[in-house]
Amino acid sequence: MLRDEPYNRYVSILALQLHEPAAGKVRQWWDALEKELGIVGVRRVPFPHITLFGFDGIEYPTLQKTLEDFSGTTSPMTFFAVGLGMFLKPMPVIYMPVIRTPELSALHQELWDTVSAHGGSMYGLYSPERWIPHMTLAQFDLTRENHAPALELLMELDLQLEFEVRNLTLFNWIGPRYEPQERYPLLGDSLMHQK
Repeated sequence: MLRDEPYNRYVSILALQLHEPAAGKVRQWWDALEKELGIVGVRRVPFPHITLFGFDGIEYPTLQKTLEDFSGTTSPMTFFAVGLGMFLKPMPVIYMPVIRTPELSALHQELWDTVSAHGGSMYGLYSPERWIPHMTLAQFDLTRENHAPALELLMELDLQLEFEVRNLTLFNWIGPRYEPQERYPLLGDSLMHQK
């Protein structure tokens, strides 16, 4: 079943977590928004990441082997992000677009198909035909009053980033924020996949 509510209503989020030093760079941008404007809502998911999708109604033991198998055959990947974007609905979000490569699209499609086959409810805005890969810079406490100053602040920064992802992370809502339940290292041999 697909739903379009904001994913903070979902129990779980599947994401690609950024590796250092890129994750530290994103946290610096979050820190600038907090210091200058008091914007802190993005820290509800306190680790820089690319959300693949949100879902609920799937028990963890059912999902565990699927994610272990996937990560065991998938190699670490390098991606690029550049610029600024803004989602307006279902809630305002300022983000950095991630360049959608064929490899990233294939990874997302495979995981979406595999996880949705277990049943439960999937967050429709992250379905393969609608998904816009991105890194969130501000969310949950953006308002009519602070979104324009936030954009102005971010426009002064060098918003381009090459980053590596080395694990798939399952986040669960443990109020007041999401916390990693499990990290699955991407262990595939990249040389084997190039043959």
